[in-house]
Amino acid sequence: MHDVRSPMLTEPVKEGGTVELGSTVRVRDTDGEHEHTVVARATVGTAPGCVSVGSPVGRALLGRRAGDEVEVQSPGGVRLLTVVAVVAEAPPISPRSARTCEG
Repeated sequence: MHDVRSPMLTEPVKEGGTVELGSTVRVRDTDGEHEHTVVARATVGTAPGCVSVGSPVGRALLGRRAGDEVEVQSPGGVRLLTVVAVVAEAPPISPRSARTCEG
């Protein structure tokens, strides 16, 4: 039986979850750690942290798990991203419940 106050329950899931549309994922690159929420192209606004499923970062992250490394082509060259954790699983998506990522 687990104690509900256990620190394990508050830490991000390190394995098992995969990145999909609607997921929030923590990644590490040469600039440090960042969180991205993968959203549909039509819902991307100007809010920081949202990436379109059709963007280079969004495409590279889809289907990945904690520990995976991906290369992303950017205007400044190739960036290496390491998936640290899938911190929020994708909720069931419907047109009315999709996150808009507008600030």
